[in-house]
Amino acid sequence: FDTSPGKIAKLEKGAATLHLIPRLESKKQPKSFKISFDGAVEAEVQIINAYEEGDTVVLDAIRSDGSHKSGNQAAQWPWASSHDEYKQNAAKRSLWRYTADLKTGTVTKDLLSDQQCFFGNVSPSDNTQKHDNIFMAIGGMGTEIAPPQGIARFNVNSKTMDAWMPEAHEFCGEPMFAAKDGSSSPDDGYLLTVVFNGKTEQSDLLIFEAGDVSKGPVTRLPIGMGIPHGLYGCFTTGEEARWGFDEIQRRAKLSDKMESRGNLWNEVKSDFSGLGLRFDDMEEYFGDSFLS
Repeated sequence: FDTSPGKIAKLEKGAATLHLIPRLESKKQPKSFKISFDGAVEAEVQIINAYEEGDTVVLDAIRSDGSHKSGNQAAQWPWASSHDEYKQNAAKRSLWRYTADLKTGTVTKDLLSDQQCFFGNVSPSDNTQKHDNIFMAIGGMGTEIAPPQGIARFNVNSKTMDAWMPEAHEFCGEPMFAAKDGSSSPDDGYLLTVVFNGKTEQSDLLIFEAGDVSKGPVTRLPIGMGIPHGLYGCFTTGEEARWGFDEIQRRAKLSDKMESRGNLWNEVKSDFSGLGLRFDDMEEYFGDSFLS
Protein backbone atom coordinates (compact mmCIF):
# COMPACT_ATOMS: atom_id res chain seq x y z
CA PHE A 1 0.00 0.00 0.00
CA ASP A 2 1.54 3.27 -1.17
CA THR A 3 1.12 5.95 1.52
CA SER A 4 2.97 8.74 -0.27
CA PRO A 5 1.04 12.05 -0.24
CA GLY A 6 0.50 12.03 -4.00
CA LYS A 7 -1.27 8.68 -3.80
CA ILE A 8 -3.61 9.30 -0.87
CA ALA A 9 -4.49 13.01 -1.27
CA LYS A 10 -7.66 13.76 -3.21
CA LEU A 11 -8.17 17.08 -4.97
CA GLU A 12 -11.66 18.51 -4.69
CA LYS A 13 -12.98 20.82 -7.39
CA GLY A 14 -14.51 23.80 -5.65
CA ALA A 15 -13.88 27.11 -3.93
CA ALA A 16 -10.63 27.62 -2.01
CA THR A 17 -10.05 29.53 1.22
CA LEU A 18 -7.50 32.28 1.75
CA HIS A 19 -6.36 32.58 5.36
CA LEU A 20 -4.65 35.76 6.58
CA ILE A 21 -2.76 35.12 9.83
CA PRO A 22 -1.42 38.21 11.67
CA ARG A 23 2.00 38.26 13.27
CA LEU A 24 2.18 37.52 16.99
CA GLU A 25 2.89 41.12 17.92
CA SER A 26 -0.05 42.39 15.84
CA LYS A 27 -3.42 43.24 17.38
CA LYS A 28 -5.23 42.25 14.20
CA GLN A 29 -7.49 39.21 14.08
CA PRO A 30 -7.11 36.27 11.64
CA LYS A 31 -9.36 36.48 8.60
CA SER A 32 -10.53 33.92 6.06
CA PHE A 33 -11.90 34.59 2.59
CA LYS A 34 -13.48 32.33 -0.01
CA ILE A 35 -11.86 32.28 -3.45
CA SER A 36 -14.52 31.51 -6.04
CA PHE A 37 -14.04 28.45 -8.24
CA ASP A 38 -13.62 29.27 -11.93
CA GLY A 39 -12.79 25.82 -13.27
CA ALA A 40 -9.16 25.71 -12.12
CA VAL A 41 -8.36 24.36 -8.66
CA GLU A 42 -6.36 26.75 -6.44
CA ALA A 43 -4.31 23.86 -5.03
CA GLU A 44 -0.93 24.89 -6.41
CA VAL A 45 -0.70 28.66 -6.12
CA GLN A 46 2.90 29.80 -5.75
CA ILE A 47 2.75 33.14 -3.93
CA ILE A 48 5.43 35.56 -5.11
CA ASN A 49 4.75 38.52 -2.85
CA ALA A 50 1.95 40.02 -0.76
CA TYR A 51 1.37 43.45 0.73
CA GLU A 52 -1.31 45.63 2.30
CA GLU A 53 -2.77 48.54 0.36
CA GLY A 54 -5.48 50.48 2.18
CA ASP A 55 -8.29 48.09 3.03
CA THR A 56 -6.99 45.36 0.74
CA VAL A 57 -4.29 42.70 0.74
CA VAL A 58 -2.70 42.10 -2.66
CA LEU A 59 -1.05 38.79 -3.59
CA ASP A 60 0.78 38.14 -6.85
CA ALA A 61 1.18 34.47 -7.64
CA ILE A 62 1.83 31.86 -10.30
CA ARG A 63 -1.27 29.76 -10.73
CA SER A 64 -1.27 26.22 -12.11
CA ASP A 65 -4.13 24.71 -14.08
CA GLY A 66 -3.82 20.97 -14.65
CA SER A 67 -7.42 20.39 -15.74
CA HIS A 68 -6.31 19.56 -19.28
CA LYS A 69 -3.89 16.79 -18.29
CA SER A 70 -4.43 13.58 -20.25
CA GLY A 71 -1.25 11.60 -19.62
CA ASN A 72 0.00 9.44 -16.76
CA GLN A 73 3.09 11.18 -15.43
CA ALA A 74 6.07 8.87 -15.17
CA ALA A 75 7.41 8.21 -11.67
CA GLN A 76 11.04 8.48 -12.69
CA TRP A 77 13.34 10.45 -14.92
CA PRO A 78 12.88 11.25 -17.75
CA TRP A 79 9.29 12.36 -17.07
CA ALA A 80 8.78 13.20 -20.74
CA SER A 81 10.69 12.39 -23.93
CA SER A 82 8.88 14.83 -26.25
CA HIS A 83 7.13 18.19 -26.07
CA ASP A 84 3.76 16.54 -26.73
CA GLU A 85 4.31 14.17 -23.81
CA TYR A 86 5.38 17.08 -21.61
CA LYS A 87 2.18 18.99 -22.46
CA GLN A 88 0.06 15.98 -21.51
CA ASN A 89 1.62 15.77 -18.06
CA ALA A 90 2.46 19.37 -17.15
CA ALA A 91 0.18 22.14 -15.92
CA LYS A 92 -0.55 25.45 -17.62
CA ARG A 93 1.03 28.21 -15.51
CA SER A 94 0.23 31.90 -15.60
CA LEU A 95 0.73 35.03 -13.52
CA TRP A 96 -2.24 36.28 -11.46
CA ARG A 97 -3.11 38.98 -8.93
CA TYR A 98 -5.43 38.17 -6.02
CA THR A 99 -6.95 41.12 -4.15
CA ALA A 100 -8.64 40.47 -0.80
CA ASP A 101 -11.01 43.23 0.32
CA LEU A 102 -10.88 43.35 4.11
CA LYS A 103 -14.17 45.24 4.36
CA THR A 104 -16.36 43.17 2.05
CA GLY A 105 -14.61 39.84 2.65
CA THR A 106 -14.30 39.14 -1.08
CA VAL A 107 -11.38 38.06 -3.25
CA THR A 108 -10.97 39.07 -6.89
CA LYS A 109 -8.60 37.49 -9.41
CA ASP A 110 -6.95 39.24 -12.35
CA LEU A 111 -4.73 37.69 -15.00
CA LEU A 112 -1.46 39.62 -15.28
CA SER A 113 0.21 37.46 -17.93
CA ASP A 114 -0.74 34.24 -19.70
CA GLN A 115 2.92 33.52 -20.48
CA GLN A 116 3.98 30.09 -19.22
CA CYS A 117 6.02 30.99 -16.14
CA PHE A 118 7.81 29.48 -13.15
CA PHE A 119 9.81 30.40 -10.02
CA GLY A 120 8.53 33.96 -9.56
CA ASN A 121 10.16 36.26 -7.01
CA VAL A 122 10.80 39.91 -6.23
CA SER A 123 13.77 41.81 -4.91
CA PRO A 124 14.23 40.87 -1.21
CA SER A 125 13.78 44.52 -0.22
CA ASP A 126 10.31 44.39 -1.81
CA ASN A 127 9.11 41.44 0.28
CA THR A 128 5.77 42.36 1.92
CA GLN A 129 6.00 45.76 0.18
CA LYS A 130 4.36 47.03 -2.99
CA HIS A 131 6.56 45.96 -5.90
CA ASP A 132 6.97 47.01 -9.53
CA ASN A 133 8.79 44.00 -11.01
CA ILE A 134 8.60 40.23 -10.82
CA PHE A 135 11.54 38.06 -11.90
CA MET A 136 10.73 34.59 -13.22
CA ALA A 137 11.63 31.78 -15.57
CA ILE A 138 9.45 31.45 -18.68
CA GLY A 139 8.66 28.80 -21.25
CA GLY A 140 10.03 29.13 -24.76
CA MET A 141 6.69 28.85 -26.55
CA GLY A 142 4.77 31.88 -25.29
CA THR A 143 1.45 30.96 -23.71
CA GLU A 144 1.78 27.31 -24.73
CA ILE A 145 2.77 24.74 -22.10
CA ALA A 146 6.55 24.31 -22.11
CA PRO A 147 9.32 23.71 -19.54
CA PRO A 148 11.17 26.67 -17.96
CA GLN A 149 13.74 27.94 -20.41
CA GLY A 150 14.18 31.72 -20.48
CA ILE A 151 14.48 34.50 -17.90
CA ALA A 152 12.15 37.50 -17.65
CA ARG A 153 11.42 40.68 -15.72
CA PHE A 154 7.70 41.47 -15.68
CA ASN A 155 6.49 44.97 -14.80
CA VAL A 156 3.15 44.68 -12.99
CA ASN A 157 2.21 48.31 -13.72
CA SER A 158 2.71 48.38 -17.49
CA LYS A 159 2.28 44.59 -17.88
CA THR A 160 5.35 44.53 -20.12
CA MET A 161 8.01 41.83 -20.15
CA ASP A 162 11.78 42.16 -20.59
CA ALA A 163 12.96 38.64 -21.47
CA TRP A 164 15.92 36.63 -22.71
CA MET A 165 15.86 33.17 -24.24
CA PRO A 166 18.91 30.84 -24.53
CA GLU A 167 19.63 28.36 -27.32
CA ALA A 168 16.93 25.78 -28.10
CA HIS A 169 18.87 23.06 -26.24
CA GLU A 170 19.45 25.20 -23.12
CA PHE A 171 17.08 25.61 -20.15
CA CYS A 172 17.32 28.15 -17.34
CA GLY A 173 16.14 27.51 -13.81
CA GLU A 174 15.01 29.85 -11.04
CA PRO A 175 16.28 33.46 -11.23
CA MET A 176 17.82 34.65 -7.95
CA PHE A 177 18.16 38.36 -7.21
CA ALA A 178 21.39 39.74 -5.76
CA ALA A 179 21.40 43.44 -4.84
CA LYS A 180 24.37 45.56 -5.83
CA ASP A 181 26.44 47.15 -3.08
CA GLY A 182 25.05 50.62 -2.49
CA SER A 183 22.05 49.94 -4.73
CA SER A 184 19.84 52.96 -5.39
CA SER A 185 16.54 51.13 -5.96
CA PRO A 186 14.94 47.78 -5.02
CA ASP A 187 15.60 46.39 -8.51
CA ASP A 188 19.20 47.61 -8.77
CA GLY A 189 21.09 44.34 -8.84
CA TYR A 190 21.83 41.14 -10.67
CA LEU A 191 19.87 38.03 -11.58
CA LEU A 192 21.64 34.70 -11.15
CA THR A 193 20.37 31.50 -12.73
CA VAL A 194 21.69 28.07 -13.65
CA VAL A 195 21.30 27.04 -17.29
CA PHE A 196 21.38 23.35 -18.28
CA ASN A 197 22.79 22.40 -21.68
CA GLY A 198 20.80 19.46 -23.07
CA LYS A 199 23.55 18.52 -25.54
CA THR A 200 26.53 18.44 -23.18
CA GLU A 201 24.49 17.77 -20.01
CA GLN A 202 26.58 20.44 -18.28
CA SER A 203 25.44 23.56 -16.41
CA ASP A 204 26.63 27.16 -16.32
CA LEU A 205 25.91 30.01 -13.94
CA LEU A 206 24.50 33.03 -15.78
CA ILE A 207 24.50 36.58 -14.37
CA PHE A 208 22.21 39.30 -15.77
CA GLU A 209 21.71 42.98 -15.09
CA ALA A 210 18.29 42.87 -13.41
CA GLY A 211 17.22 46.07 -15.16
CA ASP A 212 18.10 44.86 -18.66
CA VAL A 213 17.40 41.15 -18.94
CA SER A 214 16.93 41.13 -22.73
CA LYS A 215 20.56 42.20 -23.17
CA GLY A 216 21.55 38.70 -22.10
CA PRO A 217 23.98 37.54 -19.44
CA VAL A 218 26.88 39.82 -18.61
CA THR A 219 28.93 36.77 -17.70
CA ARG A 220 28.73 33.00 -17.97
CA LEU A 221 30.60 30.73 -15.55
CA PRO A 222 30.96 26.98 -16.22
CA ILE A 223 30.06 24.92 -13.15
CA GLY A 224 31.82 21.78 -14.36
CA MET A 225 28.89 19.45 -13.81
CA GLY A 226 25.22 19.06 -14.62
CA ILE A 227 22.80 20.66 -12.13
CA PRO A 228 19.27 19.19 -12.21
CA HIS A 229 16.99 21.47 -14.21
CA GLY A 230 14.54 23.28 -11.95
CA LEU A 231 16.69 23.10 -8.82
CA TYR A 232 15.76 25.79 -6.29
CA GLY A 233 18.29 28.22 -4.87
CA CYS A 234 18.70 31.51 -3.04
CA PHE A 235 21.19 34.32 -2.60
CA THR A 236 22.14 35.77 0.75
CA THR A 237 24.74 38.16 2.10
CA GLY A 238 24.43 36.69 5.59
CA GLU A 239 27.54 35.37 7.31
CA GLU A 240 25.66 32.28 8.51
CA ALA A 241 25.45 30.98 4.93
CA ARG A 242 29.10 31.44 4.04
CA TRP A 243 30.06 27.88 4.90
CA GLY A 244 33.49 26.42 4.37
CA PHE A 245 34.21 23.13 2.61
CA ASP A 246 34.01 20.98 5.77
CA GLU A 247 30.65 22.45 6.76
CA ILE A 248 29.23 21.83 3.27
CA GLN A 249 30.50 18.25 3.36
CA ARG A 250 28.81 17.57 6.71
CA ARG A 251 25.50 18.98 5.52
CA ALA A 252 25.71 17.10 2.20
CA LYS A 253 26.23 13.80 4.05
CA LEU A 254 23.16 14.41 6.20
CA SER A 255 21.09 15.39 3.16
CA ASP A 256 22.13 12.22 1.30
CA LYS A 257 21.23 10.07 4.28
CA MET A 258 17.81 11.68 4.66
CA GLU A 259 17.12 11.37 0.92
CA SER A 260 17.98 7.67 0.96
CA ARG A 261 15.30 7.16 3.62
CA GLY A 262 12.85 9.64 2.15
CA ASN A 263 10.25 7.01 1.23
CA LEU A 264 9.69 6.42 4.95
CA TRP A 265 8.31 9.94 5.46
CA ASN A 266 5.43 8.72 7.64
CA GLU A 267 7.66 6.72 9.99
CA VAL A 268 9.68 9.59 11.47
CA LYS A 269 10.09 9.35 15.24
CA SER A 270 10.91 12.12 17.69
CA ASP A 271 14.59 11.14 17.74
CA PHE A 272 14.76 10.92 13.90
CA SER A 273 15.51 7.18 14.15
CA GLY A 274 12.70 6.46 11.71
CA LEU A 275 14.91 7.97 9.03
CA GLY A 276 17.92 6.04 10.17
CA LEU A 277 19.26 9.18 11.87
CA ARG A 278 20.27 9.77 15.46
CA PHE A 279 21.09 12.92 17.36
CA ASP A 280 24.69 11.74 17.18
CA ASP A 281 24.35 12.00 13.39
CA MET A 282 23.18 15.58 13.70
CA GLU A 283 26.17 16.48 15.83
CA GLU A 284 28.53 14.71 13.44
CA TYR A 285 27.16 16.41 10.31
CA PHE A 286 26.30 19.84 11.71
CA GLY A 287 29.03 20.11 14.32
CA ASP A 288 28.67 22.55 17.21
CA SER A 289 26.13 24.63 15.25
CA PHE A 290 23.44 21.99 15.92
CA LEU A 291 23.87 22.22 19.68
CA SER A 292 24.12 26.01 19.95
